[in-house]
Amino acid sequence: MIYEDIKQMLRERDKIPYPELRGINKNPIYAKYLYDSFAGKMGELSAITQYIFEHIDKKLGQEVNKIMLLVAVDEMKHLNKIGNLIQELGLPPHYVSAKLNPWNSNFVRYDTGNLRETMEYNIFTEKEAIKEYKRGIANTRNISIQKLLNRIILDEKSHIEIFTRIIEESSKI
Repeated sequence: MIYEDIKQMLRERDKIPYPELRGINKNPIYAKYLYDSFAGKMGELSAITQYIFEHIDKKLGQEVNKIMLLVAVDEMKHLNKIGNLIQELGLPPHYVSAKLNPWNSNFVRYDTGNLRETMEYNIFTEKEAIKEYKRGIANTRNISIQKLLNRIILDEKSHIEIFTRIIEESSKI
């Protein structure tokens, strides 16, 4: 059963802790930059709502529905970590983009009728999140922040692995 394998994989990955934030100085400019990762179109809030929708939507199948909940929980951890970082940097954790546009439900892709297309879209969004976190790493000299963003990237890469596995398993049927 793929669900049990993925659940175990995530348990093993969760043994790698998120690093503590240290030496954070107020930097509203960098905090504002992080809003895109927090609540931008491809940010953590969008990922959570996308994956919860896919968890609830019965078109993808019961096993995939359960997997999507596991992935959504990971994204909730990321939202929490990035929100706390934004606050430490001196801004409130508002659900807005770096351009201060509010998050909205139009960021969720509701057409999940085709499992392969849905998982390919999820892989695309995870890759975009990784690109954004890599830019965040490049734009700070704070080692603590870099370590946190690298730890989140590890999770995002595991999500790509999960979605790829779902595609592979579905093509066997």
